[in-house]
Amino acid sequence: MPTLTGLAPWGVGTSARPTARPGRRTAVNHVVKAAAGVALAVLVLWLMAGASSADSIVALVRFWLLGITLPGVVLWRLGSPFRHNLIEDVAAGTLVGVAALLLIYMGVSPLGLQRWAWLWAVPVVLAAFGVPRWRRRVMSRVERPVGPVTAWLLAAACALPVYVIALPRNIAPAPYTDPGYNNPDMAYQQALSASAKYDFPLQAPYVHGEQMDYHYFFHQFTAAVAWATGVDLTDLIYTIGWIPLTLAGCALIFALADRLAPGSRWVGPLAIAVAAVGGTVNAYPGIGLPQESLTAYLWGSPTQNLGSGLTVLLAVLVVDLLRGWNGPGTWLLALLVAAAASGAKATILPLVLCGLGLVIFVQLCRRRLARRALVLAVGVTGVILAAIAVVFGNHSTGLSLKPWVTFAKTGIYPLIVWQRDYETGVYDHSSMWISAAVTCLAWLLGAAGLLVLAGTPKRWLRDTGVVFLVGVSIAGFFGMALTDQSGSSQMYFHRTAVPIIAVLAAVGAHQLVVGRRTGRLVAGAVLGGMAATLVARRLVKAIPSDGEPFRRPDATLTGIVLPWVLTLVLLLGVALVAALYMRKQPVRIACAAFVLAAMGAGLFLPLRGLPEIPEVTRAQLDRPLTEEMLLGPSATQAAAARWLRDHTAPDELIATNAHCAERSAMGCDARHFWIAGLSERHVLVEGWAYTNTINDQVVSTALNPNILPFWDQPKLAENDLVFTAPTRDNLQNLRAKYGVRWLYADPGQGAVSPELDAFATLRFSAPDALIYQLR
Repeated sequence: MPTLTGLAPWGVGTSARPTARPGRRTAVNHVVKAAAGVALAVLVLWLMAGASSADSIVALVRFWLLGITLPGVVLWRLGSPFRHNLIEDVAAGTLVGVAALLLIYMGVSPLGLQRWAWLWAVPVVLAAFGVPRWRRRVMSRVERPVGPVTAWLLAAACALPVYVIALPRNIAPAPYTDPGYNNPDMAYQQALSASAKYDFPLQAPYVHGEQMDYHYFFHQFTAAVAWATGVDLTDLIYTIGWIPLTLAGCALIFALADRLAPGSRWVGPLAIAVAAVGGTVNAYPGIGLPQESLTAYLWGSPTQNLGSGLTVLLAVLVVDLLRGWNGPGTWLLALLVAAAASGAKATILPLVLCGLGLVIFVQLCRRRLARRALVLAVGVTGVILAAIAVVFGNHSTGLSLKPWVTFAKTGIYPLIVWQRDYETGVYDHSSMWISAAVTCLAWLLGAAGLLVLAGTPKRWLRDTGVVFLVGVSIAGFFGMALTDQSGSSQMYFHRTAVPIIAVLAAVGAHQLVVGRRTGRLVAGAVLGGMAATLVARRLVKAIPSDGEPFRRPDATLTGIVLPWVLTLVLLLGVALVAALYMRKQPVRIACAAFVLAAMGAGLFLPLRGLPEIPEVTRAQLDRPLTEEMLLGPSATQAAAARWLRDHTAPDELIATNAHCAERSAMGCDARHFWIAGLSERHVLVEGWAYTNTINDQVVSTALNPNILPFWDQPKLAENDLVFTAPTRDNLQNLRAKYGVRWLYADPGQGAVSPELDAFATLRFSAPDALIYQLR
């Protein structure tokens, strides 16, 4: 069986440490490492308890451990030739289990067996422990268990994103209880998950009859978990369901980093921290530059949460395959994960294909044929083509080629563009380029280890695994920078590559760190970078002319350059101090300290803000309600929707007069999805944003998809007429023509005629919600 120590790239294999000798020290190490895991588990359970019931938490954790992780670890250990450490086995096994469950769920859904998909785990576990050869492979000991320091660093790094995301959710009102605390995108995710419980293929349940061609594998997985555990979809989408995926994805970042810097104590934890909360240096006080860390979007984009973990797992497998560190089962695992990734997030496989393309190109330049990369590229291309036909239905989601427009939608562009240009929507290209330069500088410093790769290509070009990761990272950035999509969804090209970028940055820094006191250098440089950022920001505040950027009334720009000059000078100061302190190889130490300090600077604001999370969250909740806000349901409106779920059959159809999450001068914001999401029933016409029909219109019109009118106005008129002017005939028409059995009337969305009582039976009544059953 191959080991990483002998095959490690760039000469870093010497950092691997032998396993401790048996004895008292080993026992103490086991206790210390176990304590790290217990501490992380206690924190996670405490955060879960603040958002959900004990019954839901127990049911979810039990199923994840026994129904996903256990059979997934069995498959991982049977397919992978390595036994690196338990962290990798559990994290990779968990995502393998997720991939297997969602694909099996989709396979049995046409047969109506959705609620029994979880039984896949039983034969897998029985076979693994019943066959002696398989049992020996599954139960074999790990080769390089992590040390106590690594265990605690990993626990802290994995805790960061969970704490940052979960704590504000626990402080905020519970989902669907406060109209002012509303996220229509999450209601949309819940509505699709509700459809996945009953429908195949997936439907857009908020517009009855509209099929959903979308990267919907997350919703299939969520539906499978809901059937297996009985946990409410609201908990799975909003409160606790996202946590296991996030933890597994972060732990896999460590596993990927361990492929490139085996045995390092700090590379993996630093990569997790950079990916999870860092990666952006903010030199401007009071102005936040685009934060592309995992905590910025994992909760709000559940599909990316699943996609991020599958991306890293697929990267681990591809790196092993390209290097030849694989057994026959590794190819099968890669195929399984690629199939799951194809419908988890549309950005994953195109980036993987670009990474493989770079490997093929580099090897051709070296007059070699990358046979493994070619085989993988052919396989990935086949999976992509199948996904385009089966999952996405050959639909476009509105992605178009518009180079650099991304930087006019993010960064400091609104602060430096002429106001008249900003209001008219005309792009000012000079301001766009300034915004691009500032944003890229902030990201590059936050992942400064990439500079080492740029300066040492001869060292890594011979490693096909590293070339692949570099290709994925380049493709992720340019996929974002060269395209545009409604809702700035092109950002997910870059976001998909963020964990890979973080790993390369941490490994790049590792190449410069030498000597026995590496721990002191790393910790000192990272903390020094945080301190340098703090000092630089305070100096900028103290300079009146540059403290308030950017566009002056006389059209001149100010305050853009000086904050970066101060930040870079102070980071260089940290490098100089480190070189003087370490003395040995001062130039290399200075470069290492600068890179680490810059990455530490990217961690400064997120870590400094940890104690302020409760205060900031409560301040945001104190905002008064306005007509411009995207209002959600009240507690009684949500209770009415759940009443429908509990008192109707899954195939019964609802009609509603609620269509707009917000009304403004621009029109109706049609992101109204919560009735379908909470009732788990189809609605004739609720909201119509986020549908394939609207996406097709966006491609041809380039308009905001959220405010486009419904495409079937006669149908909408028939729907609304029964609420405003009901008659026996129009109610019978709604039932006979469309199959409507129930009405959900929201008086806040428009007048509801009292004459409805004469033609339909009132079954649920609240001041802001009425439910009628058609006779």
